[in-house]
Amino acid sequence: PGSLLDHSEMKSVSMSNPKKLFILAIIYLLPLSECFTVSRKLSIPSLHDKTLLQQQQQTTQEVQNDNLPCPIQVRDAVFTLTPDNQTNALYQRRKFLPFRRKVHYPENAQISFGYQYNELVVPSAITSANCTTTKIVLLIQPVGVGIGRWYYDRLLHEFQVCSKISDDDMVFIAPDLLGCGTASDPRVISEDDGNSNPMKQLPLITVENYSDQLIDLMQNYERSIMSTNIEWSIVSNGGCVPIALEIAKQYLQDKGMLRGGLTNLILSATPRVTSLNKPKDDEKVEKSYRTLSGIAGKAFWWYALRNDGDFIQKFSVKNLAAREENLGDEWRPKCVETARAFEGKSRFSTFGFLAGSLNGGNLERFEILKAHYEVEIDVI
Repeated sequence: PGSLLDHSEMKSVSMSNPKKLFILAIIYLLPLSECFTVSRKLSIPSLHDKTLLQQQQQTTQEVQNDNLPCPIQVRDAVFTLTPDNQTNALYQRRKFLPFRRKVHYPENAQISFGYQYNELVVPSAITSANCTTTKIVLLIQPVGVGIGRWYYDRLLHEFQVCSKISDDDMVFIAPDLLGCGTASDPRVISEDDGNSNPMKQLPLITVENYSDQLIDLMQNYERSIMSTNIEWSIVSNGGCVPIALEIAKQYLQDKGMLRGGLTNLILSATPRVTSLNKPKDDEKVEKSYRTLSGIAGKAFWWYALRNDGDFIQKFSVKNLAAREENLGDEWRPKCVETARAFEGKSRFSTFGFLAGSLNGGNLERFEILKAHYEVEIDVI
């Protein structure tokens, strides 16, 4: 499994030849076949339920809020997705066979994602009576093993310490993306009979789905504040850059979708432009996602979390941080805790990312942004 799950090899295999990934998983993990026949043995140990995860996250926030003038609040939100049988592919295991089959959603079905977001409000350095502008920063987390909105906890804590950072009211919002963190336990709702059932597997989530979730959050948040002038900035990280680009594209095509204005995109650790602009291969993405939704994906998830996330730590040190100490003491345990929550269902968002659901197809978005100058783009 060590050579199979090396990052560079795993990426090339999962992207270019999903069948090879499946075959390699069988060869390397054949001695563990009993784990495949008994799903409970293969499941992630010590699974956390939603209540426990929320309590632990809220406890962390309370510790950070001690003696600080601007507390970080944990807010609840709901996003309803109308699934498409083509783009939101869903696979379930066949009876008595390890291979996955594509299933169709019930007619008029909707998927309800309950999730949480962190909110930090930093009042202006001047008196509130003279402040007419609220600047809101939307922080988009990366997608990965156990990554959630907590990714920005240390950044929010720094803004708590700085407190007076602007002559305008500042708001920072960090939500869990669909399929990540607290957004990993959706329910399928049938409009015909009103039944609501939890999902054991999650669908393939697209750039458009993520952007729709965040636009919905932005619109709802605007309704909750009284400011007469709202300015939005969006910060995205790594492979989630296309989500920010899609939100900006939709805003420029319909500026009435927000009461405020979108003024800035901050793109962090951006993939190469050639990678962003290459044509999107939906068929290849779907095949890779189908493969990763089965035994190969379970094997990877088990390996990533074994020994309390030893692989996560080594991978992060090698690929994500210049120095190991930059990750901090909470990186590894938070990754493991979040990855194990909700029966490990956040793995499906990671599988979608590895399958390439966020790759390519950004040429139109860049063209629209180049034709308008209202949105300033910074790359860091």
